[in-house]
Amino acid sequence: MTKATAEFSPAARNDNPYLALGVRPYINCASVRTAHGGSVMLPEVRAAIAQASRQFVSLDELMEGASRRIAELTGAELGIVTCGSSAALTLATAACVAGNDPVKMLRLPFTDGWTNRVIMLKSHRYAYDQAIRIVGTHIVEVETIADLDAALTQPVAMIAVLGSREATSPVRLEEFVARAAPRGVPVLVDAASDHIERPSPYLVRGADMVVYSGGKFLRGPQTSGLLLGRKDLIQAAWWNASPHQAFARGMKVSKEDVIGVLTALEVWLERRDPAAELRRWNEDLAIVAHRLELPGVKTNIVAPQGAVHVPRLTVSWDLAQIALHGEALRLRLLESEPRIMIDDKSVTDNSVQIDPFGLQPGEADQVGLGIKAILSEPVVAAKPAHSTSNADVSGLWNLVIKFLSGERSHRLKLRQHSGSLTGSQQSHQFEGDVVGEIKGDTIHLVFRMRHEGTVIVYSLDGSVADGVMHGKVTLGSAPHQHQGPINLAQFGSGSFQGVRNGEA
Repeated sequence: MTKATAEFSPAARNDNPYLALGVRPYINCASVRTAHGGSVMLPEVRAAIAQASRQFVSLDELMEGASRRIAELTGAELGIVTCGSSAALTLATAACVAGNDPVKMLRLPFTDGWTNRVIMLKSHRYAYDQAIRIVGTHIVEVETIADLDAALTQPVAMIAVLGSREATSPVRLEEFVARAAPRGVPVLVDAASDHIERPSPYLVRGADMVVYSGGKFLRGPQTSGLLLGRKDLIQAAWWNASPHQAFARGMKVSKEDVIGVLTALEVWLERRDPAAELRRWNEDLAIVAHRLELPGVKTNIVAPQGAVHVPRLTVSWDLAQIALHGEALRLRLLESEPRIMIDDKSVTDNSVQIDPFGLQPGEADQVGLGIKAILSEPVVAAKPAHSTSNADVSGLWNLVIKFLSGERSHRLKLRQHSGSLTGSQQSHQFEGDVVGEIKGDTIHLVFRMRHEGTVIVYSLDGSVADGVMHGKVTLGSAPHQHQGPINLAQFGSGSFQGVRNGEA
């Protein structure tokens, strides 16, 4: 047997299927983000999924039984399992827009002439509201109660609320419900990032439906979610879902996922010890902090906030003693052995945060040692670069960005002040301000534009000479609140070439 055959044999895959593919796992200190693998399923969940995989069952009969059990566990009128919380948002919206009327269901997302407006607070807009818009809805932004009252003078299919921002909102959930209920407008709360409680506080306060993740804090299957609430709406959501041949047929939930989520929910609501969990998390953070008792380094445990009851450890350092940027530390930890993933969204010039939720036994000490090794290294001052004058790029440019499929033309106007660049760019359906810098013949430009609940970002890095610039463009998007490097590179890369076209 060749080495390659041995590495990819079933035995090797069962031992570590990730290493068999050349993928190195990591210690997760970045909470339960999907991009980082969510969470590790509970042993009880893994066992239940294995048992469920051995037999056949009708999906409709299974969901009917699961719905009753979810209602018993959560106190909601009814609940269904979905293939992730984003799918739950889509199904909830479809229930409000089309119900279980096949004439409408089979026409989604083409909703012209229907009641298809969804009200959201402007401060609640986020990347995942695309899951609401793909049903064919149009989101109406409001900022005040007066705006809400005005928006409700026209037909509205649904009001959507983001649970993680509700407590500090200019319009609270009860105020939405008081105006929506008399008009028969359902209120949906996205609480995917919350710890689920019995009963859901959002349903108690009057919401018609609420979404939770099954693969985050519940530690069920990563591709699972829960939609809880009013019986008629939850039933309609299920008829729009797979296995039914409707709009959301592609949002398939398996028999194994249904049993896995139910098991996770039972453990969470009936057998979990929150006080013991909090003690363990604080103990793990204390172990990390103890390893980082170094000159110029400070640690501080941040108490749980909001509906997520997990503390965090802030690690900060004096840049005069340790000349290392937080993002550089994050990337170094990903290159280390063992690999360590920390949250990119909380990184600053001189600090990072450690989330203990995903730590397995013994990993806290490894995290502390890994960070200590990097922060303890002597910093070698970079040699000053040879002085070179910056290329002059002020003026008008025609620029083409090439993607994996297709390309986009931009009209670029740049203003230069020493090494700083400002300006604007125009392209079909994408225009806005430009910022950047130039050092010698090396150029960096950033294009940004808000679209719905997110900000589209192109980051261009390359060189310029003789009226031509070219290089690589990194493609991403992120809501205003989460402009971390992972989101800003989430769509891969392309290339760009620009040609000077005139003076500004």
